[in-house]
Parts: sequence; structure tokens; C-alpha cells
Amino acid sequence: MAKGQTKNILNYPRRGVSGWTRFLPSIRLLVVGGLSIIIALCVLFSIGYAVTDVPEPNIEATGQTSTIYYNDGKTPIGQYKVQDRKSVPIDEISEPMRKAAIAAEDTSFYENRGISIKGISRAVIGVATNQYAGGGSTITQQYVKNFYLTNEHSLDRKVKEMFISLKIDQQQSKDEILANYLNTIYLGRRSYGIEVASQNYFDKSAKDLDVSESALLAAMIQRPGAADPAESPETYKARFDYVVESMTDEGFITEEQAAKIKMPEVKKANKEASLKGQTGYMWDFVRREALNKLDIDEAQLDRGGYNITTTFDEDRMKAAEKAIKNLPPDQPEGLQAGLVSIDPDSGGIEAFYGGKNYLDQAFNASTQSHVQPGSTFKPFALVAGLENGVRLTDRYPGSSPTAIDNQGTPWMVDNFADANYGPVTLLKATQSSINTAYAALNAQVGTDKTIDAAVRAGVSPNCTEKEENSGNTGQCSYKLDPIYPSVVLGTASVKPIDMATAYSTFASNGIKHETHSISKVTQGAEDEEVYKPETKGKRVFDKAVMAETSYALQQVVNGGSGGYAANLGRPAAGKTGTTTDNTAAWFSGYTPNLATSVVLYREVDNQQRSIGAYGGRGQVTGGSFPVQVWTEYMQQALEGEKVVQFPERGELPEKPKPKNTNAPAAPPEPKAPAEDGSDNGGDGGDGDDSEEKAPVDEPSEKPTDDEDKGKENEADGSADSEDDGNEGGDEGDNPDSPKTDEPDSPKTDEPGPPKTEDPDTPENNDDGKLGGSDGEAE
Repeated sequence: MAKGQTKNILNYPRRGVSGWTRFLPSIRLLVVGGLSIIIALCVLFSIGYAVTDVPEPNIEATGQTSTIYYNDGKTPIGQYKVQDRKSVPIDEISEPMRKAAIAAEDTSFYENRGISIKGISRAVIGVATNQYAGGGSTITQQYVKNFYLTNEHSLDRKVKEMFISLKIDQQQSKDEILANYLNTIYLGRRSYGIEVASQNYFDKSAKDLDVSESALLAAMIQRPGAADPAESPETYKARFDYVVESMTDEGFITEEQAAKIKMPEVKKANKEASLKGQTGYMWDFVRREALNKLDIDEAQLDRGGYNITTTFDEDRMKAAEKAIKNLPPDQPEGLQAGLVSIDPDSGGIEAFYGGKNYLDQAFNASTQSHVQPGSTFKPFALVAGLENGVRLTDRYPGSSPTAIDNQGTPWMVDNFADANYGPVTLLKATQSSINTAYAALNAQVGTDKTIDAAVRAGVSPNCTEKEENSGNTGQCSYKLDPIYPSVVLGTASVKPIDMATAYSTFASNGIKHETHSISKVTQGAEDEEVYKPETKGKRVFDKAVMAETSYALQQVVNGGSGGYAANLGRPAAGKTGTTTDNTAAWFSGYTPNLATSVVLYREVDNQQRSIGAYGGRGQVTGGSFPVQVWTEYMQQALEGEKVVQFPERGELPEKPKPKNTNAPAAPPEPKAPAEDGSDNGGDGGDGDDSEEKAPVDEPSEKPTDDEDKGKENEADGSADSEDDGNEGGDEGDNPDSPKTDEPDSPKTDEPGPPKTEDPDTPENNDDGKLGGSDGEAE
């Protein structure tokens, strides 16, 4: 060593070694470094253990009630709270239940010291990579998290959980910890603790739970709010099987016993009286949204002291219920009604109608049902066409039946009662809901573009195979697939809330907002704001395309199938829809202030059935009771609101127009008017309806059986009856106009979803005037 050179105690880089190997650490360096790390960790661990005290129970554990309010922030709707809690000692919990919990959550419970190094390591990595998936915690850690901490996904919380768990393991026996854990876990149905859950699900004490009952409750620990096992036992089947297998592996039961264990029978849930009527539907819908948006579990919501202001308007909720209740009383078995009303400026749900009584039917007909939309789906093809160079003046075939060239494949399409219109403009086809014309439009722009427009507007995308197999279809639609061209005529199955969302996008002139029911959430004595939704929205359609769409849909109200809605007395646009065999009838419409969808459908034994004769009508169509309900509700909901005009039509985007392989021949030169001033043909507007004209259904506002009898065989003898699979008329009020009943799904050779037919009929106005001639708009 050179004179004056300081000796390197670690000998790094290594002296006396040449080349790159001199940078390899020596054994001494490795030993010193390793020991230093271990010592540092031990010091840090000791400090952490010493400074971490067992805290007071968290706010959720102490049970502060959460309250939901109407949009005024003052009028309460309901509460989320701990309904029941009863702690029992370990000897009052059956041995199968104790073993099932251990088998499900922590097989090393009696051996570990309160923590799982493997589980903590996995959690640390998950938090660091923002891919935390939970799991891996011991029973002691879960107890500590539930009772002393929160469900926050952070490294700080996980470290605290570890130190507190170590201390709890030192302070309490394993049986005490297990009992405390089972007395604090949440198991759905607002049940906290195993004793209350046992009573709520099996009507027995926890000490009497058998192996299968214990295995099911243990299976629910991970996801207690996923479903009610009495209604959806399949949700927990895989986890139930896992628990039974784990109990076998741990020697808690024999393989022979395991082979005999089946999912137990679960009693139906009791509903509390405060949730009767529409209150329960709001309570349930907001609860689901709060759990999702706040990223908390049900136990935290019930005990977290949240104040939730909703978007629900009390007056509009009452108006919706009143409009539905004013339907004729002689309802067929299984008739369901849905209504969803959305503020197009924010996406907030102003009102909905879930069913007659939440206590009798918890299933929400407006937000959870899947129903074929009929002709209310046609506007999405209209939007797709306008985006791709099509114009309202373009002409399409209106004769019935017509062989549509669908991308080289013939598709036979007919209009209701085989009504013939001859070549028609797209505006006329929209007003009169002409199937052949819309099938040709869909073939021109492509079914994929029609579906894309629907999804952008707010319709849930098609269900994946995984979603269908799991039954988790709350965020998807059935058979919304480009392989089915009849989608344009309404053969997919969608949720009413989706249709209201889509039409609210039209009402907002192309800005899509996330539909929501929570406007603000605060917590604590200081009312600290913890959540507020984003309501700015995103533009998904061109302004001019939307103005043109609204103009076309206004003609449905001004002189087409939705003529009854003209009683609203302010600018309105919308579309009627009726399905094959009269299983459902719709009216979806909007003003610039408010978008609302109304549907009537019938379901018996989980199968949709024909509504049939009802309310003095031989059949129910979108232009009858649905548009009446829509109009009555909107009149009350918009009372006192400023009348807003729709945007002026503008310059549409210039796009290369897809070739229309179904375009009709050019129209003949117009004839000079006769000397007597008469019009030599035409329908009073289009001048192109050269075929024989179908009869017109002219129902009164409150039809009777006698009135219907006179309308089922009119004019040229065409029958407006169910016998031939066609439904009653909707369009037009002029006796000289073609019948504009909407068969949403024509007779077709296309394989796939069932066809729908949409004879949507305008009703008489209160003053006795009809909705207008279907030729007036053009």
C-alpha cells in the first residue's frame, strides 16, 4: 500500500485483483452488508412496534348512520345503518362454522403470530404497482382492519395493520381473536356478526350451524354484497366448493362427508317497511352507486356516517309514480312498467319508476331489466347515416315486402300489414317508422356503425361470453352484435336506463354524460366532501348531426306515431317502439331540458309474454299508453320550466356517402296540377307513395273495447290484430295517408334474435285533435 493511502475497510473495489472482477463484492462485504440490513430492519421493526398503539375502534366499527337525501340536500330518502349486531362467545359458535372460517380465510390461524409475511409481501407489491387485489391477510389482520382501521389501499395502512395484529395476537387468545373476528365480519343483509347472519339466513343460532350452512357463510366473507344467496346461489357456488375442499384438506371433514355436502336452503330476506314503494328502489340504486364510487364495502357504508345528496327530485319522482298509476287498472299478470328521466345537462337521474313496491319486488324494472327496444333503436342508424354522408332527403324503398341487399346477402323485410309507401325520403321513413327504408339504411352504413352510434350515445355494449355465463349482465346488452342486421329494428335487449341515457345524449346535442344518482357525498361533523361526480361530459356526436337528428325526431311528435306527445305544448322529439307479439311497448323522447324513456312489458315465470288486450285496447303499442305516460309525466315535471327550442339545423359533415345498393329508382317528373286545383296523387307531403295505402288506426285517448272493435278491420280489410303476428297502428292520423304502424322487426330470413314489430299508434289529443298527418312534415 502506498504511503499515505487510507485503508478501505470494506476493500471495495478489491485491492490486489485486476480486471472487472475487482468490482465483485467480497465475502466480507456481503456479510457486513447483509448484517447491516438485518440490523436496520430489526431496529425499524422495533421502533414501529413500540410506537404503534392499538387504536380506538374506527368510525365504521362504532356505527355512525349514513343518510341519503333528495337533490335539495335536506329531505331524507332513507338511511344505511347497522340494523342488527349481537356478539357471542366462541362456545356459542358451532365448531363447523369456526373450522369453515379458518379453512376459507387462514388455514395457519392457530400457528401464525397474527400476520402472514407472504400475504403482506404480496400486498406491498400490489400497492406499489397499483395492482392491489386484496387477500392474503390472516384472520387477525382482517379483524384489525375491520375493527380498528379502514379498507384504504395504502402501504401505511398495511404496516399499521401488521404491528397492531402482532400486538393483538399477544394480548388475546386465538379463540378470542376468532370469536371477535366472527362477531365483526359483515355478511350481507345488513348483518354484522355470525349470530345475526345465522338468524337472517337460516333462522337459527350460530351454535346450530351445520357444515353446509357454515361453508356458505364462510364463502360469503370475501364478497358479502355480491348477491343474496337466496336469490342468486350460483354467485357463491365456486367459493363454497373451495371452502368444502379446504376443510377436507385440513382434515376438518372426511372426503365421504364432503361428497355429501350441498348448497343449503336459504330463507328469503325480510324487507323493512321504510323501504316500501319507490323509496326502496332509490335506496338500493344509490347504495350500489355509492359502494362503487366511494370504493368501500357495505360495512363501511352502513357505519361510515356519510351524507349522500342524490339527483332524485322529489316532485318528479311523485309525478313519475302518478303517471304510471294512472294506467288502466285491469293489468294482465306480470305487466311491468319502467320510466327513467335524466337531466341532459349533467346525466343526473331526476326520477325513475322501479316497480309497484320494492318490498314485493326488489328487481328494478327501469335499471335492471333487459327488453327489446323496438323502433326506438332506429335513431341510432339515423345518426350513423348522417355521420357518413346520408341526408334526410335521400330516398329508400318503402314497399312491402322488399328484398334488402344486406352486404350481398338478401334480407326479406316487410312493413306492418304489408303497407306500401313506394320510394320515401329518410325523413318520411323516420316519421312513419318504415322498416324497409331503415333496413336499407342500415345495410348502407353497416350494422356495426349503427351499434357504434348506440354505444356512444349510452347503450351498454354487447355482453361478453364471460358476462353471460356468470349472469353478471348489469352493464351490457344482449345480442347487440353486427351479425344481426335486424338490430336496427330493435331486436337486441337493452335496459330502459340505457335508452334514457342515449336519448339524453341527443337532448344535450351530442354530449354524453355518465348517468348517475349521486351529486355529492360528505362525511363527519365538518361535512367534509369526499366525492363529487364529473358532470362536464364528453362530446360524442357532431352538433349538426344532433340538430338534424332532433329535427327528424320532432316530426314523429308533430305528425307521426308519437303525436300524443304534442300535448306537452313545447318542442319535443322522440320515437315510439313496439315489439313482436306485443311483448313490449316504448316511448323514448326528450326536450332540451329533460330526456325520458317509458316502457311497458310483460314477464311471467321469467319469460317475456305478449301484453295482449289491455285497457280497452286489442293490443298495446308505443303510441298508446307509453306515450300517454311520457306526456303526463313530462307535463308535470316541466311545469314552470323555461321553454327551450331545439338547436337550429346546421351544415352536416361532408363524408363520402356509402353506396346505397337498395336505392329506389329515380322518381318520375312531377305532374302539373290539374285545372280543378286537385293534387294528382301523393300523400300530401312526399309525393312518392304510389302504392295502395294502408288503413289508419285512430284510437281515442281512453279507448274502449267497442272502439277497438271498429278499428281492427278498416278500409281495405287489413286486420290490426295479433292473430297474424302484427300489432296495431301507430303512425299518422290522416285517413288518406299510409298506415304507419311500426313492425320493428319484419318477416326475415335472417338467423338470430327474434323479430320485433312496432305498430305505434298516435292517440287523440285532449282536445280531440289527432297528432297530425304523416305527410305534413314533408
